[in-house]
Amino acid sequence: MAPGGLYLLNLKIEAMEELTGLGEKEGIAFPVSAADMHLFDIDAYRTRMSRFLDPANSNYSLFFEALDFACELHAGQRRKSGAPYISHPCAVAEILAREMHFRDPVLLAAALLHDVVEDVPWISIEDIENRFGPKIAELVDGLTKLARYHLDRAALKDLTHSKIFISASRRLGVLIIKLADRLHNLRTLHFLPQTKRQRIAQETVEVYAPIAARLNLFPLKRELYHLALSFLYPKKSKKILHLVREIRGSKDVAEIEATLGNLLSQKGLAAELRTRPKGLGSYYSPLKRTLDPLFPENYVDFAIILKSDDVLTCYSVLGLVSNGFATIPRSVRDFIANPKPNGYRSLHIRIHLSGNNYLVKIRTADMEDFTNNGVLRAWDAQKGLSDDHWQEISELLRDIGEYGGAAPQRKALIRLSQTEEIFTYSPLGDIYYLPKGSIVLDFAYRIHSDLGDYCEGALVNTVWSPVTRELTDGDTVEVLTSPEPLDVDPDLEALCKTPKARAAINRHLQQRRLQFAQQAGKDILLQEIVRHKLPSSVLESENFRLILEILNLKDLQELYIHIGQDLISPQLVLYYLESAQGADDSCRLPDPEMPIEYEHNLVGVSSLDKAIFKFARCCNPLPGQEDVVAILSERGTAFHRRDCLDLHQRHSIQPQQILDVRWNTRAVWRHPLDFRIQILDQNLQDILPRLSELHERIRIQQISSAIDRHGNPTVLLNAIFRSFQETKEFFSRLPADRTLVDEFARQGGPGRLLPDSRQIVS
Repeated sequence: MAPGGLYLLNLKIEAMEELTGLGEKEGIAFPVSAADMHLFDIDAYRTRMSRFLDPANSNYSLFFEALDFACELHAGQRRKSGAPYISHPCAVAEILAREMHFRDPVLLAAALLHDVVEDVPWISIEDIENRFGPKIAELVDGLTKLARYHLDRAALKDLTHSKIFISASRRLGVLIIKLADRLHNLRTLHFLPQTKRQRIAQETVEVYAPIAARLNLFPLKRELYHLALSFLYPKKSKKILHLVREIRGSKDVAEIEATLGNLLSQKGLAAELRTRPKGLGSYYSPLKRTLDPLFPENYVDFAIILKSDDVLTCYSVLGLVSNGFATIPRSVRDFIANPKPNGYRSLHIRIHLSGNNYLVKIRTADMEDFTNNGVLRAWDAQKGLSDDHWQEISELLRDIGEYGGAAPQRKALIRLSQTEEIFTYSPLGDIYYLPKGSIVLDFAYRIHSDLGDYCEGALVNTVWSPVTRELTDGDTVEVLTSPEPLDVDPDLEALCKTPKARAAINRHLQQRRLQFAQQAGKDILLQEIVRHKLPSSVLESENFRLILEILNLKDLQELYIHIGQDLISPQLVLYYLESAQGADDSCRLPDPEMPIEYEHNLVGVSSLDKAIFKFARCCNPLPGQEDVVAILSERGTAFHRRDCLDLHQRHSIQPQQILDVRWNTRAVWRHPLDFRIQILDQNLQDILPRLSELHERIRIQQISSAIDRHGNPTVLLNAIFRSFQETKEFFSRLPADRTLVDEFARQGGPGRLLPDSRQIVS
């Protein structure tokens, strides 16, 4: 790969930032190339691409065979611009070859074919494999969107992201092609309707630009952010680009350039000095989802790129900068001695001038090449990447792809992968970079999954600390483990800042949800079988195996899980079963689509797990209370009061989806639970007499009074319970219509309730 790699992209962005006019309605306007017009010269394209490929490569002809095949399949299809559709995959392949300097015919052929399975109904992945081999087929499969039409758009999009990242964890080319595909789509986005432009641009800043940064493809990241944010915020981006031009031309920047140039020339050092104002992406706040002129920590970076490969010269220049400017204390970052996990190497130091901070980066030309090209420089089977580095990338992509939480949390994992970092040490002196705000558990998972799974705390600078302690620069951390696995909950997942820790915790939470769903689904199905006077042995029958095939389920356990997640109705299963058995009309179940009165099934609850159970805020049911019902879902189980109006009106719950709750009052919970409780419109003097006769085993940790925003009195308390018998006794003494469970957590556990985290809800 030629040195400089994506540097051409960066020059292009800087030119755009200077010359592009931003319209009030249409956003950013770019020159339209021939590929975006009604004509596309395929012969000229062949000639251009032949210059990038080596005829001696055994796969040379594969690219042109794929080109012919793609032209044939996309014949007659057009883009919104009016251009032949084949111009798009051809442009993606050309971006890979011309701008990213790929020369692999297999990767470029896959780029040409990346849309054929998705857009041509009679073509399958098997067809691609038979004609072009398994490597190209695997790349095309990873890039093919899912088409489960029973899901809404958001769920389908999230599943597609999951598939892309899982595929890329095995074959990184999937993600590289996808990034080039997104880049070309953004360059031609002005042809699409406004709503679609906004959706694609938002997805870019949430998913693709951050992951480009994590792969160390900074110029590509810069252009993705620039184009997407220009479409999302045309007016704000215009103002910020004007600000960028002003900063670039300021006298302070000129003074720093002159001083750096003089320092280098006085020492006779040959170096290139590059001044780069922050791009639009640096002004984007992902939490606020807006462009903020005050968001960047510094507005301009200065890179000193030494012509020498002598690493020691970098440290000499660092000394020159420190002596020549007012430097910010403790701002030196040595990424040469301790490279970032993505392989990035450089020296960083921040300087201060006229009330503003500036970042100076010092590196060799080889380090600069890697900064611009990242993983692309070492593309051939990731040869130039260390095993640890490739493993890190693969694990990150797999963690993102396999994450079982909601779509916003998956995007949060991607965002976390590029946040500002701190450095920490193991007791042996090994350095580990973590996102700012990381806790002890992040460190444990960073070293090894087993350490995280069994972490019970750590010695941080020789002082014992819980798994939730936030780490700071320079901390030395010795992880302490327990024979028992860590008891995780959703709060702990939110505290973690590394994708690996969050994904690991989520896997544990998902496993617990699946175990509950499996048991609940089994109990519910058996209740239906008994209700319809069928023997339990019917589950072993040939007819039942046939039903599993009809439902596309591999075994009975998977059926239980689907019932326990409310994905399959038990009544539908019984309907199929009786139909398969040929029962007469007198005993056959009615059609499950017909409205009838259902006798509710029961769900037994022996203990409370925050990962599985939640108390609905619409009706505020209480643990151990009579007339509580449950609603199952993939995310767990929600409790409601039986008379909850929202249950039917807002949530559109059908009668057969409602389960009666049976609290197991005899079971003692494995861990005591700390409940945070509010009693509305009550004073302490009203509540204290009611609680005075409680059994001594029920402990009230705190009790206080407050006034809500409407001026009404509220009693706040924390109580410790060990069983539903205790919760039943406790809540029976309080006004049920004014009492609500604000939160609950394991006593003393990692997600325990903290007094200062209380929120008053009126």
